[in-house]
Amino acid sequence: MSSLSLLITQPDPTASPPTLRLTLRNTSPSVPITLLTWSSPLDPLAIQLGLIQISSPSNPSNKMDFPELMIKRAMPPPEDALVTLGPGEARSQEVVMREPIVNGEKLEELAEEGRVRVRVVCGKEGDENSGVVVWAGKKREEVSDEEIELLGRGEEAERWRFESEVFAMKV
Repeated sequence: MSSLSLLITQPDPTASPPTLRLTLRNTSPSVPITLLTWSSPLDPLAIQLGLIQISSPSNPSNKMDFPELMIKRAMPPPEDALVTLGPGEARSQEVVMREPIVNGEKLEELAEEGRVRVRVVCGKEGDENSGVVVWAGKKREEVSDEEIELLGRGEEAERWRFESEVFAMKV
């Protein structure tokens, strides 16, 4: 989905534990986008779902392993799990790299010159049920309850799959 962009920033590089801000922006000048926050950069469980990858800057295969959770969520999604971004609008979430989810010692071990490599990945190539569920051109009130319950398998929804640019997070 080319009208969505993700920006990764670190609001306070001196914060301990480190904190990232993930910002999704609708870059369309005229079309609203409604998305389900589950399994997106706006999901409060983004780390536990394996969406955030942390590795050594010089060796991406030397990475932090997170215990990935299999989440069983109540259906239908609650209203706050659906977000409409109007043209040019953005929504952010801060992700704190805190114990026990993020191993502070491993974070320090991976760091080079005080930084680690961070990437956000949503969806897997070839897996039609992965990625962020989006309804392009629709505000929340225009997306039917039936369409929401289909979780992206309906005719109106799309799946946004992407890998972010690499971000150098200070630890």
